[in-house]
Amino acid sequence: MAAARDDRRYPLILTALLVASLIISAVFILRDSGVVPGYPMDQHFAETVNLSLRREEGHWIFQYPALQNSGGITSSLIAGIYKLIIPTTKTTLNWHIRILAMLMYLGSSWWLVRSLIASPPTRILAYLLICISGFQFIQPSSDLFAGSFFNLSLVALRQGWPTALTALMLAVFGLCKVDMIVAAVVIAILWGIWQHQRGDRKPARLLLFTLAWLLLFLAPGFLLQGSDPMGGNRSLVAFMSAYTEFLGYHQFSGAPSSLGSDIMNSVRETKFPGTKNLAEIVTRYPQLYFDFVGVSAARSLPNLVHAGKLMLIPLGLVIYQSKRLTTLRPFLIILLVAIACTLIPAWLIIYVRIRYVVKLFPAIVAIAAGGCMELSATNRRAKLVLWACGIGTLAWEAYFLQDMWQYSHFK
Repeated sequence: MAAARDDRRYPLILTALLVASLIISAVFILRDSGVVPGYPMDQHFAETVNLSLRREEGHWIFQYPALQNSGGITSSLIAGIYKLIIPTTKTTLNWHIRILAMLMYLGSSWWLVRSLIASPPTRILAYLLICISGFQFIQPSSDLFAGSFFNLSLVALRQGWPTALTALMLAVFGLCKVDMIVAAVVIAILWGIWQHQRGDRKPARLLLFTLAWLLLFLAPGFLLQGSDPMGGNRSLVAFMSAYTEFLGYHQFSGAPSSLGSDIMNSVRETKFPGTKNLAEIVTRYPQLYFDFVGVSAARSLPNLVHAGKLMLIPLGLVIYQSKRLTTLRPFLIILLVAIACTLIPAWLIIYVRIRYVVKLFPAIVAIAAGGCMELSATNRRAKLVLWACGIGTLAWEAYFLQDMWQYSHFK
């Protein structure tokens, strides 16, 4: 009887946590400014994207977002479509987009926790780790949209959604940024290999549907006059901003007073003369580039630790003993692929910010927690490690929660 009551109680507690976290998070967002930060803040995509078909100076104009824009294609389409349907003003738009992103992020995380973790108490621990992290406040909201669709991709694979719908989740995740396209395609390939090993006669279906969705979303940019879905030289701008910031602080003259385009162009012409893109910098000035990579690693490591906190320990245990996993082994490999495809490029081009880990954090928590519970059948310490690190991480998160909300755009 007591076990039956617990079985009914835990889902209610988890649902109550979801509702409470959504309401409290929305209240905190509404305490912040409703005005979208302007350029160069990446959140500016929410205001600048315009999907309305309009006529200016005798010409019809439709601006389809480019993949290298700050909002990518996915987040820009979400914000643009939202503005076409829901009335917003300049003073309230940021509230709308941030609350929408928060709802999707926490809602998909809740669903992911229920899908990947069998133990009801561990589900509660995992969801608390996600909602108390404060990551739902992060700006730009594009990182939350990316995390939401990564969560939904894992849920779709776990629950066996129709192939076309699962591929859609992977495609819209991939279209958040250029590097995520690689992750989406590799995930589809790996899943096809696993399906082939399990006797599926059409293991390539997920990959084919994913590629079809990607082409469908990229096609308008190719077809519209003057639009380039891959347009921009964002990698060079990101690299030069980080290079100027990192090394400027170590100059005898002190740090630059700003990181405007004039200063970055001056540094590029002085240190990397004759270069027009990042590839030329790497090939023509490899020593200077690898000096930057070392500094980037030193800046990235503390952010990675601060983002993952003590949950990196159970994740490491799950990776180390991954051969003992049964149901979660494919999802662990998918997570590692996503980490490699999203964080390594950031390290090589700029540095890993805390917000870059946001899109992966729910999966890290769910797979680390679920994996430790699987391992606990043969390794009694796995459950102890999980709960000790989980409680320690909750305390760490609670201490920095106000900081995450107050400085949401600088993480």
